Amino acid sequence: MDADRRRTLGRAVCVSLAVAFVGIFLLLQACFGPAAPPHGPAAAPTRLSSPEALASFFAALDAGGSRRVRILQIGDSHTANDAFSGRIRERLQGKFGAAGRGWLPAGIPFKYYRPALVNVSESGWQHLRPADHAGLALGLDAIAAESQPPDATMAIESTEAAGFDRFAVEFLTRPNGPAFTVAVDGAEPIRVSTAAAAAAIDRFDLPLDRPARHVELRVEGREPVDLLGWAVERQAPGVIYENHGTIGATVDLLGRMTPEAVSFELAERQPALLIVAFGTNEGFDDSLDLERYPARFAGYVETLRRAARGAPVLVLGPPDGNRVGHGCTPTNCGTGGDDCAWHEPAKLAPVRDLQRRVAAQHGWAYWDWFGAMGGACSIDRMASADPPLATRDHVHLTKAGYSAMADLLYGDLMREYERWKASPRTS
Repeated sequence: MDADRRRTLGRAVCVSLAVAFVGIFLLLQACFGPAAPPHGPAAAPTRLSSPEALASFFAALDAGGSRRVRILQIGDSHTANDAFSGRIRERLQGKFGAAGRGWLPAGIPFKYYRPALVNVSESGWQHLRPADHAGLALGLDAIAAESQPPDATMAIESTEAAGFDRFAVEFLTRPNGPAFTVAVDGAEPIRVSTAAAAAAIDRFDLPLDRPARHVELRVEGREPVDLLGWAVERQAPGVIYENHGTIGATVDLLGRMTPEAVSFELAERQPALLIVAFGTNEGFDDSLDLERYPARFAGYVETLRRAARGAPVLVLGPPDGNRVGHGCTPTNCGTGGDDCAWHEPAKLAPVRDLQRRVAAQHGWAYWDWFGAMGGACSIDRMASADPPLATRDHVHLTKAGYSAMADLLYGDLMREYERWKASPRTS
């Protein structure tokens, strides 16, 4: 091959590679918004507001191998789906150590429940929410599992190689309450009574002298047992990241939890960070009173923060979400002003803005999930991607989409963590 042909071929290859790179860049920008230029901390994106509010959380992470760091994420279906929280858990535990799965709702609280790091099974239980049983004490998961006679069983198995060396289960006591048994790895069952002089919330805590993988609970008899949650974790330093999500929830869910139950749970867990992720369902509610919403949001979150002994708060603003008019054949977002084009509900952007303002007023950190996705119509672009990064309902993301968003949040948190470590601090 002569020199001219080699130069021509070389230029063609370079042009092809450049076009491919630009194409990939534009696709990422369309899905996730503008990337931050690689010019050091000064050029970092501003998705994370008020990172100074997370100083005590960063200090807990910086303690390294000397303590367990527990993070609680509370929210709607974006939280109930463990794809987003599961990815952040994976990244944080990979960097700072893993102390297990932590607390989960007892049993299988809803269809398609697929928590990471554990397998769960049950037989003979019903799950009660605030509307199902007036006066039933409910904690952070806002749901209770109630046994049905004559035989109810429930099992949890760790899929982590290290297993767990602590099991705990939270339950409701009552006069003449029945008993249930706890069997670890097929060993002799331990009997746990729910009888007490008065109705209350109690916890059975079982530290183990060696790692275990499987626990089975069994209830015999006709009187029901009510379980609020259970935990498998390790008594070693590292991160525990819990997700407590309720499908269809708004921030009002925090007001329907039983204060005594929430205080009982948070006193034991002592979270280093509270992540609050509501707003999608409020934004899709055309009857939402926007004038009253800021006070409601602030009041519920502040009550939760106080119960958590002043833990720092990170508010995740609601992501992009679209809908179309009833009976329409949907057209692409932004193609027109008619109801048949995918479009954001009228209240969603105001909810997002109000949450940001409330967070700033109360000294909480705020993460712009909407901006991380790429702004308006980003969920339509993500739903049209190959493979899809959002689902057909234009409200939820796919596992790949949630993972991508979690990576952005993790990156923003770690960027601020490194800044915090590099900043001068007084002793």
